Amino acid sequence: MQLKIMAVEKKEIKDVIRDFVFGMEDGLVSNLGLVLGVYVGGGGTFAVVLAGLASMIAGAFSMSAGSYLSAKAQREVYEQEIAATKAELEKNPEQCIRDVREILKREGLGKKEIDAIVKKSPRYKHPQFVCNYLIQKKVGISQERLEVPLKNALAMFFSFLVGSLFPVVPFMILSNTTAVLTAIILTILVLFLVGSAKTLYTKRNWFKSGIEIVLVGLGAGVLGYLVGFVIRMFG
Repeated sequence: MQLKIMAVEKKEIKDVIRDFVFGMEDGLVSNLGLVLGVYVGGGGTFAVVLAGLASMIAGAFSMSAGSYLSAKAQREVYEQEIAATKAELEKNPEQCIRDVREILKREGLGKKEIDAIVKKSPRYKHPQFVCNYLIQKKVGISQERLEVPLKNALAMFFSFLVGSLFPVVPFMILSNTTAVLTAIILTILVLFLVGSAKTLYTKRNWFKSGIEIVLVGLGAGVLGYLVGFVIRMFG
């Protein structure tokens, strides 16, 4: 029981890390591209800061809403499958057992092995086990792995909010070229730190992971710069 609780807690931490990394990365990347595009397109400091803050607030709400609805939809699908499988189990338990046998067969077990498992192991005849097993195979996820919509939404909201600030803050306290260079350097540094930090759970190489996210961020920044440059040329 204690091991199960620890596994659930570890899963919840990983979910928060995932949402944090995703939100921070998206906030940093999208706002860097935006502020550079507005600046190169001829916008003054006020326009850059206004666009950056507007994007930060709108993006945080949009990303958190998307995260909430996605997690909620996943949970609703699972709950519907639970209800349907329980009803089928009460109506036709023999068929559910046959379904379990068929699944085991598709997973490569022979008839004798399946008979040994189903006939000798009491749990394979227990209604709750049969229900959970069938649901997990249908939906592809166990109940313990379900996400918590509100927790996902809050993690996404605050991480996007924080990430979006870094490209904007330099324009609030510095001027022109200095602000641009500071925003780029600061965003690259934070992106690298976020990419490196996630390796605590992904177990990947920290330097490679950090560089990977930095390259994505630079790509968005360059794209925003080019869009602003083209608009300025033909504007």
